[in-house]
Amino acid sequence: MKLQAFVKWIFVWVLLLCASSVLAQEGGQNFPFQLGDRPAQYILGGEDVLLISVNLWGHVQRPGIYNVPSNFGIIDLLSSAGGPLKTARLNDVRIIRKNQEVITVNIEEFIKTGNRDLLVPLQPGDVIVVSGSISDIFARVVGIMRDLAIIANVIVLATRVR
Repeated sequence: MKLQAFVKWIFVWVLLLCASSVLAQEGGQNFPFQLGDRPAQYILGGEDVLLISVNLWGHVQRPGIYNVPSNFGIIDLLSSAGGPLKTARLNDVRIIRKNQEVITVNIEEFIKTGNRDLLVPLQPGDVIVVSGSISDIFARVVGIMRDLAIIANVIVLATRVR
């Protein structure tokens, strides 16, 4: 009996830990990092094209560091990364500048209207974050709960066999 109570306690503790971890990763407007005061990084590409380095995070096909032509926009960058995932929240794409300014871009509105004034030019060192939808967070939490329930069920069944 003590083993079953212990297993239940561990199950609840791990469940709460996983749920808070997932929510902490997706939520919040404050970022726990400092971008520093490094000078802007420019690279000279082929055919003397000026390249800038930007970071793309979140719900895109291929997140990472991209060296793109200085005239590239956020739509070009997302296209280079294979496009957004179906879980992406395109009405809340954030650009974090080196001076820690956070700019919200509504790409969904741009797609509806075609108004290029809604788009912000990229700058060297920008960090672009494509957030996920609440349904994605919910699906992750449910998946973790399912996996933990299976583990707990196996442990309970194993204790009954003895």
